[in-house]
Amino acid sequence: MIKNITVMTKKILVVPDVHGRTFWKKPVGRLLESVDRVVFLGDYLDPYEKHRPEELYANLMEIIELKRANPEKVVLLKGNHDEHYASKLFRDIAGGSRMDVTNWQKYHEAFSQNRELFKIAHLEVVNGMPYVFSHAGLTAFWLNKVNANLWHLIDSELSVADQAVIDRINELENDEEGVEMLGVIGSCRNWYGGEKTGSVLWADINEHSLPVAQQVYDLDHVFQVFGHSRLDGRVHDMIRCENLAMIDSQKCFLIDADSSEKLLAVRN
Repeated sequence: MIKNITVMTKKILVVPDVHGRTFWKKPVGRLLESVDRVVFLGDYLDPYEKHRPEELYANLMEIIELKRANPEKVVLLKGNHDEHYASKLFRDIAGGSRMDVTNWQKYHEAFSQNRELFKIAHLEVVNGMPYVFSHAGLTAFWLNKVNANLWHLIDSELSVADQAVIDRINELENDEEGVEMLGVIGSCRNWYGGEKTGSVLWADINEHSLPVAQQVYDLDHVFQVFGHSRLDGRVHDMIRCENLAMIDSQKCFLIDADSSEKLLAVRN
């Protein structure tokens, strides 16, 4: 059952995994005043290419200042490459590759001092369609695990289109049990086996294709937008299915209520 949905917005600019890169600056600078929301999908650090730590830090702080200057318009989500700096427990149980041990404390302080600016998931409605934004996407298997361990809600009443459920997801990082749920890694990314699917910070795009009754948790009544699984933007802008799009392609995307397309690539 879909309930507690907030008012629709007209235009949403979505920024996928940053990893120290600056591809976000031109689209955000050009469109900031004309959109209702700018949603960053996380992973601000841990570059694929070689970057100087001071450049990475400056890029992160520029994004944080953008949020501070536009508190209602800019949404900052966390990815696994952020949470392993923000949380010592997450680092210990689910730290990702490329984590910068040398500068860990500096990055930890940046996230700790700006903790209230970040969250895990975000819900918006455009033309009656609930859009759910997160770093790696929500899967039925992970939601079932969280509900069984922490929430103890009636499954048929648990809807990802319900703002109260999104709020519950955002509250997971507030205690150890919740962080442990955020640290779940699925079989696609865990060499030693693991759960069928990873958490909202860890789910691989291939784990979203596992057969499951899509009506569970109203996953068939929302459109999910997430990153995390790297794409070569020169070949593919996104991987898109009926109810989701994975856009980790170093390009920004626009959701526009005036367009028949659910997601449009934006030129840098």
